[in-house]
Amino acid sequence: MERLEITTREHEERVAALKQVLESAGFAAMCVFGPTRVSYLTGFHFAATERPVALVVPVDGDPHILIPRLEMDHVRQQARQLEHVRTYPEYPGGGSGKHPLHHLQDLLVDIGVANARLTADLDGYEHRWGYRGPPLSQVLGRAVATHLEFIDDLRIVKSPAEVALVREACVWGDRAHRAMQDLMVEGASELAVSQTASMATTAEMLERLGERYVPKAREGRPANAMFIRGSNTANPHGLHGSGGLQRGDVMITGAFGVVGGYESELERTMFFGRPTEACVRYFEAMLAAQDVAFAAIRPGRTCADVERDVSGFISGELGMGQYLRHHTGHSFGMEGHEHPFLDLDDHTPIRAGMILSVEPGIYVPGLAGFRHSDTVLVTEEGCERLSLYPRELAELVIDA
Repeated sequence: MERLEITTREHEERVAALKQVLESAGFAAMCVFGPTRVSYLTGFHFAATERPVALVVPVDGDPHILIPRLEMDHVRQQARQLEHVRTYPEYPGGGSGKHPLHHLQDLLVDIGVANARLTADLDGYEHRWGYRGPPLSQVLGRAVATHLEFIDDLRIVKSPAEVALVREACVWGDRAHRAMQDLMVEGASELAVSQTASMATTAEMLERLGERYVPKAREGRPANAMFIRGSNTANPHGLHGSGGLQRGDVMITGAFGVVGGYESELERTMFFGRPTEACVRYFEAMLAAQDVAFAAIRPGRTCADVERDVSGFISGELGMGQYLRHHTGHSFGMEGHEHPFLDLDDHTPIRAGMILSVEPGIYVPGLAGFRHSDTVLVTEEGCERLSLYPRELAELVIDA
């Protein structure tokens, strides 16, 4: 039975690709601190806490990983190809009197790269959960060039296996949204409906996929749905409100699945009861702007070109530039937002295999926000929508 996850072979290919990048740039090794980057390269998914994890990728030789002792079983379960695993007792020292970054220094010395030309994604471990630690450059007593793009640029174009995982995630994001829409009745709480739909779809997903589904995190659900309502939707990232659904409410929804560590994205603008003429006008304008974005995405163009088409359409043809609050979209995969962005100042070329969100929004203060978001795969000819939930007004109005 094929498990829904990236294979060991693909992780090894990713490390090999990084080595080629490092060699071309004249570096002997790279230290990788970012938890998602470590997972991307190795398949080792872990709870990122105050305890540093550091992957060292030398151009010549196998990768080495430094982990807290409590993660030993996890790394053996998930990334058996990592033959060189070094542990430290605890953070900040567990009685050893030695900070984890100094254990990393020892590792770099032992594999012969401490004094070589070294790079890192970050100059030390991320400051999270109370972590305090010296920069890597301070530990080594010399500057360390940081190049997180060496890894993140490899993540821009998805492999066939990554695309397959996102496709499956889209199926369950769509299912979670349908479950949520079916629960929307007058007086219903945003939080109660969102949580109920998420749990019900998660249970269905786990039953349907069975042992093919491989959890990659301690927290979060495989299937998720949520919504906000009313004038709060004019805030692009509005928080949940109190009270229940009322006739005349505009809703902005969100739903996604997580499969093999990869996410989907789906958002819709909905109406509880018949929408006003003004709401219909803004909804149709938003839908037209999203269509412009779909048509603009194709290889040979840049992210900035797409944003220029979309924002120009909203400001020019629609005359609604004053209601813009954000750019058109972004890449994603292992994280909800990844580089690059459909933004006027992002000139990244669009390439087949990229996965992007397409989510131009129109936000009218005091009234509502209007935004759909869809997951799209860039193809050789243009783009393919992977989130297949209905987009048209008639299917997004709930009788009240």
